[in-house]
Amino acid sequence: MALARQSARMAKPPTPPRVTHIDVHIAELDPRHDGVKIAHLSDLHLGKLTPRAHVRAAIDAANAAKPDLVALTGDYVCWRRSEIELIPEQLAGLQARRVFAVLGNHDYFTWNQCVTDGLGRCGYEVMKNVSTAVPINGATLQLVGVDDPVTRHHDVRAAFAGVGHGTRVVLCHSPDLAPALAARGSDVVLSGHTHGGQMFVRGVTDRIMKRIGLNYRGGMYAIDARTKMYVTTGVGFSGVTKRFGEGTAAEVAILTLRRGVARAAA
Repeated sequence: MALARQSARMAKPPTPPRVTHIDVHIAELDPRHDGVKIAHLSDLHLGKLTPRAHVRAAIDAANAAKPDLVALTGDYVCWRRSEIELIPEQLAGLQARRVFAVLGNHDYFTWNQCVTDGLGRCGYEVMKNVSTAVPINGATLQLVGVDDPVTRHHDVRAAFAGVGHGTRVVLCHSPDLAPALAARGSDVVLSGHTHGGQMFVRGVTDRIMKRIGLNYRGGMYAIDARTKMYVTTGVGFSGVTKRFGEGTAAEVAILTLRRGVARAAA
């Protein structure tokens, strides 16, 4: 009986991703873009560690927010090439005007071209060091996709080479490239990669992350006077199917663009 109870506990599915709502204030945002919603998902890590139901809960949560755009910021698989076959079925169905994606280090560790093809079969646009203009409500939003910095496939100069006028939203898997992206005049940077530490112990996890060059654990950061970055804790699991500690819960981030400067708290 005790063994049965232990097995039941081990089989308990992980807590579904929470939905985090964030207003992103941009002083020079076109008034026609005030209220534009971007659903941000990252680090889905399809395979044994991330149950299908967990992934589909994230897709459903993103769709429920009725976003204008969806941003996917990498690590769709873990380590096995067989996991790539799960992409068209588990990640399909995101509903927005357009869905943009960049690759992460695990996508290169497996087979980047097949990951790209799988995302394409879902109807998603994979951006590798390029930009595109997205018309929304009669005004143009600039989307920039920077390829994975961890595996050194990024080329910031190429990514911004054709960028036009308007608010610049940048997708990049690793948040530690943020200062270089800010130097290019980014308004919003969306990243993942860190899982919020996934297993956070105060005074230990941050120190370890800093030691290995991870400077942004999760949440909103002001990189400079213009550039804001949101680092999502991501959806899936890496290493173990477990998240614990402050700021590690799996999430779907819904970012709403707002014109003007955020009011100071009373």
